Amino acid sequence: MSEEFNPSVEYEQKGYLNCDFRLFHIDESKAIDTPWHYHDFDKIVFFLRGDVQYAVEGREYELRPYDIVIVPHHSIHKVTASAKEGYERYVLYVKPETLVRLGKTQEVTVHEGKKLSGKTKDHDLDLCFNMTSKTKTNLVHFDAGITSELMDKFRTLEDVIRSEEDLYCAGLRIHVSLIQLLIGLNEACFKHPDAFMEKARYNRKVIDIIDYIMEHLGDDLSIDKISDEFYISKYHMMRIFKAETGYSVHQYIMEKRILRARDLIIAGEPAMSASIESGFHDYSSFCKAFRKATGKLPSDYVANI
Repeated sequence: MSEEFNPSVEYEQKGYLNCDFRLFHIDESKAIDTPWHYHDFDKIVFFLRGDVQYAVEGREYELRPYDIVIVPHHSIHKVTASAKEGYERYVLYVKPETLVRLGKTQEVTVHEGKKLSGKTKDHDLDLCFNMTSKTKTNLVHFDAGITSELMDKFRTLEDVIRSEEDLYCAGLRIHVSLIQLLIGLNEACFKHPDAFMEKARYNRKVIDIIDYIMEHLGDDLSIDKISDEFYISKYHMMRIFKAETGYSVHQYIMEKRILRARDLIIAGEPAMSASIESGFHDYSSFCKAFRKATGKLPSDYVANI
């Protein structure tokens, strides 16, 4: 695990993660109303108690105990909680690249020279995040047996982190406990896709517009073009989109284009082609918008590849 990981640091809502993962067990008795925001890391919320509404990309969920909210990186979201009942939950932040790295098996001999099955491919520890786009929901609720097993895995990881200084091979124990938690959650999602629950409140038109934008980031996404596509007044469209997502249509498109371009550049694609593929057709304007959004130039990411 990263040397920067410090389990004693207080929970803080940030848009970046400087270590492989962070786990928090939070129990608050104050009203919460976060602004709309997104992270560069993936996020899992295991909800335990409270009067909480969790909104992700235009869908709002009324949480009940032991719901799990799965928030892929770059997904805009916000949470509202009343002070009356408190708000208790586990929160796991994990980098997408950490999920890939942890899912890679090494060549291991099981017995009589037989290799560990799956050694030539990556195991899919980000399956639960990918399933949110397929199922069109970020909310998962398993039966009591699976929920109890997952609770035990969260508690085990929490206990190992808390006792880090007193444990033999503490770093390895943390590593193993994190993998066991991720395997347990992803296996449950794989075996029980019906656990993804579509019980959100949302504006169907806004959800359709979001889906359209994400499928056409490299195309013409002018306000007029989108409003014509959905046979809706552009002024009405802008008003309901802002109300449901906290973003103007233009701001949402720009954020998603910049994030896609950055991912492509980090993956090794030249900045110029990444900008075009993400919907920017003037490179100087792209660089200006990129720096404004990320605080860096595209070349800064290329240098780190």
